[in-house]
Amino acid sequence: MVKFSDDWVVDRTMFEYVSGGSCACCGFPHLFPDGTKGLINAISDLETDAAQAEVSALDQSPWPPEMRDQVWADRLRLRHKLKKEMKEYKQFWEDHGEELQHWCRSTEPKKLAKLLQIPRAEIMDRINNVYGIHSAFAVVLCAVVEQV
Repeated sequence: MVKFSDDWVVDRTMFEYVSGGSCACCGFPHLFPDGTKGLINAISDLETDAAQAEVSALDQSPWPPEMRDQVWADRLRLRHKLKKEMKEYKQFWEDHGEELQHWCRSTEPKKLAKLLQIPRAEIMDRINNVYGIHSAFAVVLCAVVEQV
């Protein structure tokens, strides 16, 4: 099997999603008349071309419709929330970027990989507790991180 495969991520996510189900609080079709397309159009930071690209990509999604809506809505929500944190990230890199780069380059790659690993359960916990995302998108993120 190829190390990085979309098929593997889709299969793993579908298995986890079907095994764990979804929660009622993550369903949002009643909030927007056009479902995920309505959400995409409602987010103000997406320009017209970007919104059209999102809708086009949504139509090509490999997920079943109800899961697809959760995955795309939470992806957009997470991106929106992370954009709000960009100033903090920028400040961190300005303050510590050079030292961090030096440390990463001076550390043996295997040791660095081991130090930077995070347990799958902790990824789910952080996504849920920090960003309020605990639906299918969290399963997709974990499957991608696990594969990488």
